[in-house]
Order: sequence, then C-alpha cells, then structure tokens
Amino acid sequence: MGTPFIFFLAIVMAYGSACGIWLVLNKYFPAFWPQESLAQPEGRYKEILPMILGVVGILAIGQVYQQGWLIPEPDNVYLASASWVLNNLLIYAPVFVVLYFRKQSVNTVFLSARKTGVKVGFGLGVSVVAMYLFYLISGSEKAFFEVFSNATQLSSIRNFPAVFLEGVAVAFLFVRLSWTIGLKWAIIIPSLLFGLSHLATWSQSGDWLTLVLPYFLVTISITVLVLYTTNKSKDVIWLGIIHFLMNQAIVTFGA
Repeated sequence: MGTPFIFFLAIVMAYGSACGIWLVLNKYFPAFWPQESLAQPEGRYKEILPMILGVVGILAIGQVYQQGWLIPEPDNVYLASASWVLNNLLIYAPVFVVLYFRKQSVNTVFLSARKTGVKVGFGLGVSVVAMYLFYLISGSEKAFFEVFSNATQLSSIRNFPAVFLEGVAVAFLFVRLSWTIGLKWAIIIPSLLFGLSHLATWSQSGDWLTLVLPYFLVTISITVLVLYTTNKSKDVIWLGIIHFLMNQAIVTFGA
C-alpha cells in the first residue's frame, strides 16, 4: 500500500461504510433487525468488581498462554489449529464465568440467537462492501477475489474464534461500563484503551508524526464508531464477521 495516509483512509472508509449501512437501514427499515433490550442490574455499581475480575482473568490467562503453559500446539497443522481454538476459549472463559455467577444472559455481551441468519447474512454482505472499498482505495494489484480464497484457508479460519471472542470481551466491558458510568464514557474509555494498547507496536517505527499519531487517532475514531453502532445493534455476530474478513483484507491487500 502506497502511504500510511492511504491505509488510514482505506480503513476508515471500509469500517465507516459497514457501520453507516447498518445505521441507515435501521433508521428507515427498523423491522429488518431484531430488537433487543438489556435488563439493568439493581445496583448501579454492583457490576464493577465482576467486570474487573473478568478483564483481569482474561489478561492473566493470556499471559499464561504467552508463557506456553496452556494447551501445547503439536506439529500437526490440524491438531495445532484445534489447540489454538481451545486456548482462545480458555483465555476468554472468564467472560462466561462472570455471566454464570451473576446469572446474566448472553445478550449482556451482545450475543443472541434471534434472527441469526439475518445477522450472519448482513455481516457477510457489508463485509464484501467494506473489503471492496478497502481494495479500491489501497490500489492493490492483486485480484479482489483472492481475499476469499485466503479467508477459507485453515490458517485463516482458525483465527475466527479469537477475533469473535475478542469482540465478545469488548462487549462485556462496554455494557458494564455503560451501566456504571454512562454510555458516553463507556464508548470513550475503551476506545482510548484500544488505541493505547497498540502504541507500543506502532512506536517501534519511531515515526510519531506521520505514522504513530495518525494510527492512534484513526484507531480511536473507528472504535468510537464501531462501539456506537454496536450499542445500537446490540449484536457482535455481524461485527465479528466484518472484523475477521477485514483483517483478511488487510493481510491480502495491505501488505
């Protein structure tokens, strides 16, 4: 991809189009999407400690994995893929442990089986639009349909649970922050944290003015838009599909 500016523009346009399509359709054709309502807990601050324990649990198990102390990955590619999926289920298990002990529904992490076909179909449809915009703006010389062949490879498919569960974990944090500190800060705080979490990687380039700072601002902006749309749709299924396929588009066309 030619310049960092082109990359930033391609990312913003891709995710912006996906969220924009959902917001427009929801405004003019609200019946197309299942309406979900979340029951508020009785005490405003009762969920702070469980939320913190859940997040700390994810980070702690993630560190255990980094040290190589979870399920080992054998040399066989299929067994290694299964091991990778199981390790991710273990890493994100604290979310579901908290839900179990707090007697909370999975719709409090924006997971629901209502109209699953609509969610999956919509996610796939807008992903094609988002990826094509990314492809056009990036100016890639590769064929567009190459992204689909790459996405169906085992080396790519094995990453879907990790990407999807990451979205579930973000929804877990987002919903509980909105319960305790309000929607505005529930959007701002995770967006800032998400941007800051990538600074260590970006700062290795040493190019703060034209790379690190733009990356940081773009990441925050996209996260704000995605969280706003997620709160409206109250679903991570379609967004998980977009996240996975856009990651594949970045690998295919952005390299």
